[in-house]
Formats: sequence, C-alpha cells, structure tokens
Amino acid sequence: MMTEQQLPLNIEGLEQYQSKLNNNSSAWLKAFRQKSFDQWAGISMPTLKDEEWKYLSLGNVVNRRFQIASRHELIENRQFDNYREKTDINIVLVNGVLWGELSDLKHLPHGLDVSSLNAALAHDNVEIQDTISKLTPNDSKAFLWMNQALFLDGACIQVSKNAVIEPLVHIIHVTSGIVPDTMVFPRIFISVAEAAQVNILESHICFEPVPYLSNAVTDMRIAANAVVGYCKAQAESHQAVHIGTTRIWQEKGSSLDSFSFNHGGEVTRNNLSILIKGEGTNTIMNGLYGLDGHQQVDNHTLLDIQHPNCTSYQLYKGLLNDKSRAIFNGKIYVHAIAQKTNAYQLNKHLLLGKEARVDTKPQLEIFADDVKCTHGATIGQLSQEEIFYLQSRCITQQMAIQLLSKGFIDDIINTIKNDSIRTKLSRLLLKKFPEVKF
Repeated sequence: MMTEQQLPLNIEGLEQYQSKLNNNSSAWLKAFRQKSFDQWAGISMPTLKDEEWKYLSLGNVVNRRFQIASRHELIENRQFDNYREKTDINIVLVNGVLWGELSDLKHLPHGLDVSSLNAALAHDNVEIQDTISKLTPNDSKAFLWMNQALFLDGACIQVSKNAVIEPLVHIIHVTSGIVPDTMVFPRIFISVAEAAQVNILESHICFEPVPYLSNAVTDMRIAANAVVGYCKAQAESHQAVHIGTTRIWQEKGSSLDSFSFNHGGEVTRNNLSILIKGEGTNTIMNGLYGLDGHQQVDNHTLLDIQHPNCTSYQLYKGLLNDKSRAIFNGKIYVHAIAQKTNAYQLNKHLLLGKEARVDTKPQLEIFADDVKCTHGATIGQLSQEEIFYLQSRCITQQMAIQLLSKGFIDDIINTIKNDSIRTKLSRLLLKKFPEVKF
C-alpha cells in the first residue's frame, strides 16, 4: 500500500480507515476496493492542463488536508423535518451511511426494495457487480476511483419487473455534524427492471456553513421498456466542494427523463454519462443552475448512443449573478450503427452580474449518416427594453429584473413532469432569490 504522502490527496488516518473497511467487506468488495485504490493512487488529480478540466481549478482541494467523516448522526432534526415530505418514500443517508430510523423502509410499496449497499454487495449481487464493472469511467475517473475505494456504505434501490411506484422515491444525502475539511462519499445503486415505472429525486443538502468535500457516485441501470423520471438536486453548503458522478445504463425501448439542479456549493462538478445500450430509447437531459457570489459549476454530460432509432433532447440553463462562473461541456456521440438517431442539444445562459463568466462547449460526434442532430449555445443579458416596459407599468427595476429572471427559469422548471419534484425545486429557488443582488 502506498503511503499517504504519495496519494493524490492528503487524507488523515487513511490506513486505519481502510482496515476498518476491509474488516466489514465481502471478498468481492474487498478486491473491488483494492483495485479502485490502486487505480486512484496511480493517477494525478486533474489540473487546468487537462482538456476536460481546463476551466475549473481544483487547487483549493489539492492543497488541503482532509479527514474522512467518522460520525454519521443527524443534528439538524428540525430543518430536516421541514425539508422532507411525508407523502414521499424518503431514503436518508447521513454522511454517506443509510439510516433506517430516518428512512421510510417499513411499508414500501409492492415492487420496491431498498437496502444498504453493503448488504447488497455482501450477497454477491451479480447485477450490481456486472453494471459497475461495465460502466466505464468518465472525465472524473480520479474521483470515481477514490469513491469506489473509500465509500463506507450507500443505498441499493431495486424496482421489480412491471412494478409501478406511485409515490416519489426521495433519496436524501445529508452532510451533518462534521468538522471543516471533512470528506464524505455518498454512493447509490439503482436498478429499474423491465417495464417498471418510477420517479426518483436525489438530493444533496447541508444545513451548516462548513467547508467539506462531497464525492458522490450514483449508478443506474434501466431495463427494457422501463420508464424513469430522475432528478438530482444539489443544495450543499456554500463553502462545499461537490464532485458528482452519475452513470446510467439505458436498454431497449426505455425512457429516461432526467433533470440536474444546482443551487449550492462553492465549487461543483457534475459528470453525467448515459450509455444507450438498446434500440428505440428516449432520453431527456435537462438542467438548471442558479449561481451568485463566487460560485462555480461545471456540467459535463455525455450521451453515448450505440443503437439505432433513438431520440434525445437536452436543454441546460444557467442564471448567473455577481462574479459566479459556469462551464458546460455536452457531448453526444453517435456510433456508426446508430442510424435514425434524432438528437437535440441546447445550452442557454442569462448573465445578471457584470463579472459573471460562462464557458460553453456543446459537441456532436457523429459516425452515422442517417441522423438528425442539432446543437447550440446562447449567452445574453436581460433586455433593457423589457425592463423599461415593466417600469412604465409601475414595477420597480429590481422587481422587473426578478420577474424576467423568473420567466427564464420557469421555462425549464415547467418541463419537470412530476409535481412533487417541481414543487421542491421551486421552493429552493425561492430561497435563492432573496440572496440575489441585482
């Protein structure tokens, strides 16, 4: 085993932590962790010299000394109770560990099974092992391997064949009761069987203004003809660094309606990779990020289309104020076999702050000749004519800017079909608006 000084990040008590992990791991998981650790230890952290990271500096991460969260207790019970809804199926993880007492696991609807990820892996779950091994690393492989080597627990969510899960499944990751410069490793595996239907919201929240690093990984496998609505909402501490990796495997005839929402965090990197592993799929990849102050968000998406007759639609919007910064890199890769593909991609930004900055790079890589693929990007400011018109109707300048900004946001929020998810995101936005300095 390499010494701590040779590792890409400086982490206190790593050997003792790994020993604890190995004592509670199955043979397969122990080997999986060790392989991931070796891969992580043998790679450098990404820098501005790396093409996929050239706009986002991680100097604030590399130069710190971290410790891994040792406590997994929720201390903000009142704030947490105000956040979750009793009508949802709440699956709660505190600092990366599943908490049954806080979760709604006793009366799950027929066709839905939830367990700790450690328990699922202890029984040599072939589907999980097969999916994790076949989902290739994306642009955040250093953080992916670190998560796989060091995650303590997680949640395994399985939806049975033909099951229709009516309530919203809400996965809530809470970072709580930590000291500054703590690391947490949220980990989720989701399996949706053939012809099943489910809506999932995955939230990352923190009620404390404390600096930490959240290295989160979610893997999802969607079987043939299944219908999935999936939203990831990131509302971390404004001093936190959030590195998120989401990998989705989509099979024949399945439908995925995904939404990425970013509200918190000082620095956020989202990596969303969707592999199309069957013909006739439908994929929606929408996203919204509202930033102020010195917040930075970097969204990297990859849609890898490996089969014909597939459709996809992607729209990401960003609202930036003050000195905030957004990066968007969206790639659609169409293989030669993927004829009759119909793919649309668009990225839009509204700049409210004079020093806000955007770097956007929509990409199409097409190796099939019978396809319809378009992409584009826009960056702009509010129209002074529209502001003047509203002012002429006795609306203040600040209120006019807020109304026009809300219209920009509502356009994409209204694409969310699930009422519960749409309501939750709207509430988060309402909390954000009073902080915006126009």
